[in-house]
Amino acid sequence: MCRIPAATKPSDRRSQTVFCAGGRLCQTSQPASRGTPMISVSHLTALDAPPEDFIMGAAAAGFTGVGLRIMPPKHAPGRYPVVGDAARIALLRRMADDAGIRIFEAESFGIDVDTNPGDLLPALEAASALGARFVVSGGIDPDESRLAARYAELAEHAQRFDIGVVIEFMPSRPMRSLEDALRVLARAAHPNLKLLIDTLHLARSGGTVAQVAALDLAQIGYVHLCDAPAAHPGPDGLTPESREGRLFPGEGELPLAALLAVLPVDMPLSIEAPHRDHGRLPARERLALAGRTTLAFVAAARAGRS
Repeated sequence: MCRIPAATKPSDRRSQTVFCAGGRLCQTSQPASRGTPMISVSHLTALDAPPEDFIMGAAAAGFTGVGLRIMPPKHAPGRYPVVGDAARIALLRRMADDAGIRIFEAESFGIDVDTNPGDLLPALEAASALGARFVVSGGIDPDESRLAARYAELAEHAQRFDIGVVIEFMPSRPMRSLEDALRVLARAAHPNLKLLIDTLHLARSGGTVAQVAALDLAQIGYVHLCDAPAAHPGPDGLTPESREGRLFPGEGELPLAALLAVLPVDMPLSIEAPHRDHGRLPARERLALAGRTTLAFVAAARAGRS
């Protein structure tokens, strides 16, 4: 395993690369942008773009961070096998550093019935080497007690790499709502485990801004931001909408400005919006549109609070 040198604290890291025994790439520190709230873009926004192209497109679009899929989920086995490829990990990290953008989140760390969190150590090592702040985990196992126990174990492993774990509820999966995620979070009872609130999943599972406002906001790691029509697509439409039918902030009817108003101004945000109408555009163009729309929307929403 690899670690940041003991003298290096998360608050004062600078760009450096550390190699483990045998020449494997280990943890590298990430240049921090001080005073700039994180506005990232998640890989699902243009998942057809390989990680290398996604980093460059996100940086050109003005985002301060990116989310990368580094471990393919079962439903998309070719996107993207970064874990275990030390040369590719080193290249991605150099590209992000040179572009002045942080690799903010890493996917996919879902917990299913047969998931052994110990088997995810190589993926956590890769996320650490990339400089990720969080790994994203969907709750797929329907056994809530087992899911919570495995989340606690994953959070403990991730803590060794100075990475947080965020759990994402989705109405098409067993951990389907904010209430479900809060129960799992309480049962896991690990300080390195937080909520990821996706605005589409919140709306489609019946969640409200008032529920978010009532939370201990320290429980929230960050927010996946997108827009959508107010009308529910029905049970069979949830997954297609989530994967290819979203809108950019301000283009739909979700109460996004109201949500941002109840969150701290420095709450990290990451747009996750595979767009309903722009799927045929090149990935670089989609990212540019996402950047212009999202950055303008967030700036206006935050200005309205002052």
